Amino acid sequence: MLWQDALKKEMGNVRDCMGHLGFTSSRADPDVWFRSSKQTTGEEYYEYVLLYVDDVLVISERADKVLRNEIGQHFVLRKESIGPPSNYLGGKLCKITLENGVKALAFGSCQYVQSAVRNVEEHLMKAGEKLPYKAPTPLSNGYCP
Repeated sequence: MLWQDALKKEMGNVRDCMGHLGFTSSRADPDVWFRSSKQTTGEEYYEYVLLYVDDVLVISERADKVLRNEIGQHFVLRKESIGPPSNYLGGKLCKITLENGVKALAFGSCQYVQSAVRNVEEHLMKAGEKLPYKAPTPLSNGYCP
């Protein structure tokens, strides 16, 4: 798995290039691209590429090759930003091994939530207000969506 931030366009749009590289856009999220591949053991699996503005996250046994040799053939990559990901879209990422031995990615939202609360507090402070210290419920009793 590799992370590439600040992808610099050399030609066209990354999304336009993904189909050319054999990836299919997910119907659930058009920024999630996937294609069938084989591991070195011969087992079939899916490679994923997640795109967000100018950020690319490649999830594959051969992520380095996908990023450098395929995507990198069409776009200028900042070499210093290529490597194992530590965060994605404001959340912390880390590799874990589940109890059954399966390796997986864990996504923690604590960093994202803290940043969101900090932004709300700053916005309220500008308006001369602040978040209540203690609230009995997250929504008012009469709230009806």
